[in-house]
Amino acid sequence: MGQQVSGVYNVWAILASGLVSLAIGFLWYGPLFGKAWAGHTGWTAERVKAIPAARMARTYALTFLAALVTAAALMILSRAIGASTLEEGLGLGLLAGIGFTGMAFATTHLFEHKPVGLWLIVSGYQLVYMTAASVIVTLWR
Repeated sequence: MGQQVSGVYNVWAILASGLVSLAIGFLWYGPLFGKAWAGHTGWTAERVKAIPAARMARTYALTFLAALVTAAALMILSRAIGASTLEEGLGLGLLAGIGFTGMAFATTHLFEHKPVGLWLIVSGYQLVYMTAASVIVTLWR
């Protein structure tokens, strides 16, 4: 990296970002877009209920871990670019969400011939989460 990024990282900001990811996911894949997502993926309430509790617990734990890694990476990027304001946190989140995650999902969805609606739902969640996490790790130093 061109600029040295060092110092103590705010573990609380990273943990808060992880919890925010779960809250956004609950809303996103529940009341907001749950039916549309289920329609695109074929998931039904019966299919979800058939998943063993231990497997669901593992899924949520790994999802939380992935969110923590994302938040830590965003914290490093935030410091590397010298972001310190709400606007800069928003900009970082939007850039990372669209430029990295959104486009990576676009490539996957195109080659897997998945519906655009599914891409919008899954990429939209990541965009919202990455923007929220970027704001948290930028402002909560």
